[in-house]
Amino acid sequence: METFEETIIERPKQKRDWWKRKRAFDLWSIPHFLFGILTALTSSLIGIPLPNALILTIVLAILWEWYEKLIGIKETILNIISDFILPIVAFTATALVLRTYSFHPEDLLVVTSAVLFLYIFTNLSGWLAYRRRKREFMR
Repeated sequence: METFEETIIERPKQKRDWWKRKRAFDLWSIPHFLFGILTALTSSLIGIPLPNALILTIVLAILWEWYEKLIGIKETILNIISDFILPIVAFTATALVLRTYSFHPEDLLVVTSAVLFLYIFTNLSGWLAYRRRKREFMR
């Protein structure tokens, strides 16, 4: 049996990698959700009808999950389903807000830019964490 000192002091701490994919929702859920918000906001800014943008969002979500499988990213079936559903839910909620309230185009541009920044940041930090785990990734 380990002593208190061996357990607390001498045992190296395991690093917690918040980007690991082991459940339906993980940190990768954030960029998937942001993608849905981003497509709704962008379509509103550039004048794409929301139903057409929703179809585009669904197609891109399917293609992204297919791409992840193609490059060997292993996920649980629940995670794949949530990664597909989250952008659709986010798009629908954002579209509802856009249809309910009137926004000045400049305000929409600011919000879209902020969401784009968060989307890029979460994706980059996620890919860097994945690459740290898989040193051979994309070499």
